[in-house]
Amino acid sequence: KENKESFDCIFIDGLHEYNQVKKDISNSLKFLNQGGIILLHDCLPDNYYAQATPRCQWTWNGDVWKAIVEFRSYKDADVYTCYADHGIGVIFKRSNRNLLDYSKNNYSNLKYEEYFHNHKELMNIIEYEELMKII
Repeated sequence: KENKESFDCIFIDGLHEYNQVKKDISNSLKFLNQGGIILLHDCLPDNYYAQATPRCQWTWNGDVWKAIVEFRSYKDADVYTCYADHGIGVIFKRSNRNLLDYSKNNYSNLKYEEYFHNHKELMNIIEYEELMKII
């Protein structure tokens, strides 16, 4: 609340629950320089239990993926998921180059089945080499 600084890069790897991650991203965008980048850990769960909340197994991504889907529908955030280390979310503070047309009244109600069948489109998955080209 008292921060006065702005940043070029912010890394988020905190409470892996959608509501908290959404707050973390929104707050980070307020202090991110134009063209800056936000990186998020644990965006690609590989099974239902890895994303279930509350946590029910050792390896846990939480439902971070839901926040990625929501921010992909924002015009002023360019969002990708790099296929690395449980999925690294990448959010640029710039116009969205691949706007997701997947509006929901409440993204917290997204189901893992939707993710499972559509994760490549929903998450805008890219390889590391492709990410380096767009940075």
